Amino acid sequence: GLDSSWARLTTGAISVIKALRMEVPMVIDGRQGAAHLDHAHQLMARVAENLGAYRGQDWAHEIATSRQSVQSARLSISADLQTHIEDDSCIRGCLTEGLAKAEESSLVDGLLLECIERLLPDAVWIKRHSALNEDAHFVDMHRHALLIGKGSLVHCESITLGLMVMAPGIRYPFHHHPPREFYLVLSDGEWYQEGAGWFRPGPGAVVYNPPSIRHAVKAGTGPLLALWGLMHT
Repeated sequence: GLDSSWARLTTGAISVIKALRMEVPMVIDGRQGAAHLDHAHQLMARVAENLGAYRGQDWAHEIATSRQSVQSARLSISADLQTHIEDDSCIRGCLTEGLAKAEESSLVDGLLLECIERLLPDAVWIKRHSALNEDAHFVDMHRHALLIGKGSLVHCESITLGLMVMAPGIRYPFHHHPPREFYLVLSDGEWYQEGAGWFRPGPGAVVYNPPSIRHAVKAGTGPLLALWGLMHT
């Protein structure tokens, strides 16, 4: 593979290290770009709808503010994007299985899934490398598909939107980052948040992480899928 170091794509949230494929240009023509951008706007609209449907008490104001951030985000096609693309073959089966289960669930927004699936063919796949004293096993058992924001084909200064895919039984390491974050949960799994411990939000739920709070995610007996959003403003 090709060893390289990237600047952190999401203000410290995700490092892309040791890309398995060569750096490649990702360029689409005007018609394809217009269609891709339209699909991105449709995804953002569904994300806003899902955040607006939140009826919980915890973090209600913060989730409402996140919805406003999504609605006000400005999108454009990235010009001549040069990027490393990770090999996603290790989680393709998990992605297929996870999407199929999500589509069968009455708790998951089917229109949201359709929007995600339209953008996946041109997504930029990345992974998080293991830090010191972390179990490195998870590295090749997870991937993130960057759909909107820094490092993807759809440029957005204020938000990065991605799909997290993890194999059964894998725990994403404890970590924290300055941007506030939300998850739209698409599968079963466990979430950890400092001060709250481990909990199971369930498919269709919304999880919110305030800035710099320590958190983690763990897959259960099946693949874990979640759409995450990092807000930079």
